[in-house]
Amino acid sequence: MPCLKCVATPGYHSFTKFGKIGDANLFYTAPAKTLDFDEDGTKLANIKIHIKEDTEDAPWIWVVDCANMTASHYTEISFNLGLLGTLSADKNLKEIWIIRPNIWITATVAFLRPFSSSPVLHGIQYYDGNKIELYSSMKMKKMEGSYIQWLMHQ
Repeated sequence: MPCLKCVATPGYHSFTKFGKIGDANLFYTAPAKTLDFDEDGTKLANIKIHIKEDTEDAPWIWVVDCANMTASHYTEISFNLGLLGTLSADKNLKEIWIIRPNIWITATVAFLRPFSSSPVLHGIQYYDGNKIELYSSMKMKKMEGSYIQWLMHQ
């Protein structure tokens, strides 16, 4: 069953397939673009729906863009722990790339690492800099130019 919030308002959770590298589909999320601020467990439940259905039980890479995040986009530790559990259990998630990281994201990951042996958490890769530097970093990851252009315009 698809995420009903995204059916009613496309992009509600900012989880968009935008390309592929090798056998892995690329999915983009921008916390600053999400419309879901619920901390009652429904946001995590809906993200689980996206991961289960949208990733099509195939290898995938999650590109999380932290540009323009404000305090309203920061999540509670219970959400972060639930998300970590979901991601750690997903055998198809190959990597997480965080672009334009901020202090909240880096601090949250640093806080969670000592409490988890999850390869997903310990394998998070950060990419920052101006558009030329990000373009170069994505090219080094073997991302096609059209996907990089799409990513740079988000």
